[in-house]
Amino acid sequence: MVDGKPDRINTRKDLKGSRYGNQGIIIMLVYRWLVFLFTAVLCITGSSFHTQGYSILETLAVIAVYNGAVTAYCLNNGKKYAGALLYIDIIAISLLIFFSGGIHSDLYIFYFLPLCLYGIRNDMQGTIRITVFTIAIYTAACFYSDKLFNYRLNWSRMIIYDILFILAAFGISRLSFEVKKYDELRKKEFRLARTDKLTGLANRHYFDQKIKEEVAYADNWNSVINILMFDLDNFKGYNDSYGHAAGDKLLKLFSDIVKQCIRKSDIPVRYGGEEFLVMIRDMDIIIAKSVGDRIRKQLEKQCIRLGHKFGRQVVTASCGIAQYPAHSRNIKCVIDMADQALYHAKEIGKNIVVCYDEIGMTREELESKQALS
Repeated sequence: MVDGKPDRINTRKDLKGSRYGNQGIIIMLVYRWLVFLFTAVLCITGSSFHTQGYSILETLAVIAVYNGAVTAYCLNNGKKYAGALLYIDIIAISLLIFFSGGIHSDLYIFYFLPLCLYGIRNDMQGTIRITVFTIAIYTAACFYSDKLFNYRLNWSRMIIYDILFILAAFGISRLSFEVKKYDELRKKEFRLARTDKLTGLANRHYFDQKIKEEVAYADNWNSVINILMFDLDNFKGYNDSYGHAAGDKLLKLFSDIVKQCIRKSDIPVRYGGEEFLVMIRDMDIIIAKSVGDRIRKQLEKQCIRLGHKFGRQVVTASCGIAQYPAHSRNIKCVIDMADQALYHAKEIGKNIVVCYDEIGMTREELESKQALS
């Protein structure tokens, strides 16, 4: 957080995700209470209520208290320990089945909810464990219900239900696996679509989309956006002299230097060819200029080894800076202004950082100003 402001534009995304997550929890809690009410009506109106009415009411009361505790917990803690709660749900469903007819109870259908939820969230091994647990506790509930209340135990029906549990768990796990696999591929494609393959920095397409969000953030929080435009000096001649492999190596080196010299919240972009752009927000332009100068100096320190034939080579970069909204309230104009400042840096001898306000100043004036600051 900078001056009370969120440190990343992803705050809005996080809030959106949190809102959707809370909606999912509320929907789940509403569903739980609807299931409980439906089950209560089914148990009270069933034939077994006349003989085990007190036990059924006692069980429903315990489940109501449990459901209330789960509701309070989920509203305060979200999805923490959600897996353990699903196991407890299975125990609660088994108690209802125990008191509502054992193998003859239709409440077994409620097992499919925790099985499906667990299968979606967890791997195959976890789903197998909860399925085995469900089969074991359902079998025990039916068996002891038969012993205690003299229900006639139908083993063939119980085996069929157990097979249904296995098929449901396997099906949902397989479906979840395919969905997650597709989601990973989609995320990978998304990363590739917005990333420059050579340098690993954001590409121009991603920057064109991201800058709109950053401008909205700056307007909302009365903040600033610094645009630093870099160009590797004499890169074409370097590429022609030492080959494209050496040129690619230089581009990677510079991108690594940029990443080391900026904050995580800043966005480095390969803008095109040997041009790079760094977007820095919530920072005074004087400090942003010092960041640009640090990047320039770090590159200048590197003596790139080019083999025995060429020895080592010193490479430099020039930088132009403009700021939104100080220089313009149109971000495209700000980028053009940074480019103009970069062009002036090239004109006065390269290997220097120039702000848009400093266009027209000589190199000696800029170096003198830099020394005084």
